Amino acid sequence: RAGLSPRRESFMQQARDRLNYADAILGTAHPAVVVSAAYYGMLYAARAALSERGEFAKTHSGTWTLFSQVFVAPGEFDQRLSALARRAKAAREEGDYEAAPPSPEEAAEFVTGTAQFIAAIELMLA
Repeated sequence: RAGLSPRRESFMQQARDRLNYADAILGTAHPAVVVSAAYYGMLYAARAALSERGEFAKTHSGTWTLFSQVFVAPGEFDQRLSALARRAKAAREEGDYEAAPPSPEEAAEFVTGTAQFIAAIELMLA
């Protein structure tokens, strides 16, 4: 597509790659690994959207706070999908740092949610 910033396109490619990976390993890999890949898909998509507005945050939390301010609060982006991304962030952290892995069902839900999140970002930026 014409007019895409190279930074946005590279973030979106990362987002799609992580989603494809999460989808490919769903049901075979540890659910925490699936959730981590799905979460990063959403994070990169959020960064792609923010880059289009010249915005960038260094941390994950900062990215989500900024994303909320720029896109969710004004009503440009679905609140439900934004909440899902925050849940995925928490699930990833619990799986990675607290040894409290998500269930396979939760992992599957996050993969589906990531596909919806990325699609919504692509639609919003179209």
